[in-house]
Amino acid sequence: MDSQQTAKALHYRINTDISQLLQRFENIMATATVENSSYTSTAVETYQLDVESSALIRAAEDLLSLTRIMKETWLFGKLDTLGEDERDVERREKLEKDLVAVEKSVEGGVLSKLCPKDKN
Repeated sequence: MDSQQTAKALHYRINTDISQLLQRFENIMATATVENSSYTSTAVETYQLDVESSALIRAAEDLLSLTRIMKETWLFGKLDTLGEDERDVERREKLEKDLVAVEKSVEGGVLSKLCPKDKN
């Protein structure tokens, strides 16, 4: 999967989960502020609070699931935020060795032997 698609999907899921969480909380607050004294309306409000609180818990669990997925993606290398892996370290060390060898060659005068100046 392309990292750009993954990033877009993660952003979409984050936004969806947060909006669900906020919407459920707003619904709970709206239901809790209604003042009605009949038994029927109290029963309906109780049921609505139960449904909304269950949905709020599901939304929070979905956010927790998303954070776990993001941690796994980060730790197992699909996101390049941890730094160098073994291949990168080996490549960097080889480049440093090559650089030292070239530097020693230049100091030793290898270039003058390879490209002699014409004495015309």
